[in-house]
Amino acid sequence: MVVPYDAGGGVDLTTRLMTDAIGKSFNGHSVIVQNVSGGGGAVGQTTVKNSAPDGYTLLAYTSSVVNNPQLKEVDFVLEDFKPLACVCFDPEVILVPADSPYNTFEELIAAAKEKTINVSTSGAMTAHHLDGVKIQMATGADFAYIHCDSAPTQKQELIGGHTDAAIFPLGEIIDAINDGTVKALAIALSERSEKVPDVPTYTECGVPLVDGAFRGFACPAGVPNAEFETLKNVFEEVAQSQAFIDSMEQAGIPYLYMGAEEFQQYARDASAALADVVAFMNQ
Repeated sequence: MVVPYDAGGGVDLTTRLMTDAIGKSFNGHSVIVQNVSGGGGAVGQTTVKNSAPDGYTLLAYTSSVVNNPQLKEVDFVLEDFKPLACVCFDPEVILVPADSPYNTFEELIAAAKEKTINVSTSGAMTAHHLDGVKIQMATGADFAYIHCDSAPTQKQELIGGHTDAAIFPLGEIIDAINDGTVKALAIALSERSEKVPDVPTYTECGVPLVDGAFRGFACPAGVPNAEFETLKNVFEEVAQSQAFIDSMEQAGIPYLYMGAEEFQQYARDASAALADVVAFMNQ
């Protein structure tokens, strides 16, 4: 299983929970996790695309598979992968250091209309970067992005006060929110999250946007149908098992299941919706 990001982030953790669950559910079926980072996920994604389509090399499939082909030169397209299952939708959160002068989303945006605000992400063209662009489109804020090489590095930069603000998926920063080392200003959901009920939604703050990063699993598109069906059935069973759901909850990762067909359509729809964002970035 290729994770196209460094160890320690939300994608890596979600993947390891899944591979552990597969090992426990199917005796003798071990899945080795390999971190192949770089290029905002593109290096690992290309590795899987170019692998033998025999069902033995899989991909931790994230929003960057949708984004990368439209935003940079990569050697793959969305249809080079066949989704197996989605297990997570992690809403975006915009945050500031604990000692920041900004205490609300509105204060941050007002400042970003007067001067450039530095905003960190875990990589260029990731879902988190694009969430910031969508905020700019909606508000006219002036953001300059600092793209870190991993989520753990980004967290250290934020807690240390080395950036004005940051955008994270909730699951990767909820511990810092809860212990008060950062301030969460808004979350990209239609309703407040039970996990952070004091954090207002983007909609409450005047930006009607639901946004986040999905996480799931896929194989190369060339995998034969028989092998694909076997893989799909394994992931379908394990992803919906109570043991796996409980492990996600304990890790603070927002669980959301989609089967292979629904997940594929979701990715296609997300790709189509990206066109307006790309046009804005190319202005």
